[in-house]
Amino acid sequence: MTATFESPNTVMGRVTALLQPFRDTEGLTLTELARRTGFPRSSTHRMLLQLVQVGLVHRDGTTYHLGPKLLELGALARTHDRVHQVSLPTLYDLRRHTGLVVHLAVLEGESLLYLEKIGGRWSADLRTRAGERRPARGTVEGAAMLAFRDAADEAATCVGDRICCIAAAFDAGHGEIAALSVAGPREHVPDDLSRRVRAAADTVATRAAH
Repeated sequence: MTATFESPNTVMGRVTALLQPFRDTEGLTLTELARRTGFPRSSTHRMLLQLVQVGLVHRDGTTYHLGPKLLELGALARTHDRVHQVSLPTLYDLRRHTGLVVHLAVLEGESLLYLEKIGGRWSADLRTRAGERRPARGTVEGAAMLAFRDAADEAATCVGDRICCIAAAFDAGHGEIAALSVAGPREHVPDDLSRRVRAAADTVATRAAH
């Protein structure tokens, strides 16, 4: 797929654009990266060589992958993230008491970013992962956060044929909006799950305010 955006003019903008296609796939060749970004092949190759040298990209034959330095920096960023820090104990409590899959997400414009996913036996049924970005309107967590931002109901529920997901949004402080969600097979969802998720979100909001 060829990118439709205009090529960024700054060095960091071009590097960021070059790394973006790795969101969708594990490895890409030079030709594929040039096609997806719209950059000239020579410029793409030159930037890739520099990124390999500093560990941001790893080369395996003719295929490029995100490098170990990005993994290291990403792990540090999540560990030091304020919302993630104040939410983690509550996330583990929800996971332990429900046995279901728990998510933490934050709202960024019209998209959301998953900061954490604590899974269990049904984790593989939910194609989500920490560090993943999605359009907010396409997720239960995003619907809850958008409603919270617009001063509407801050809870959202999605019940499918197999999976039920309940999310509650909250004020994470410093102008941030976040949401907790719990998901799992309908037959394993407790009747009071909405209350538990709302109470958990309130607990994290209180911690975030201090």
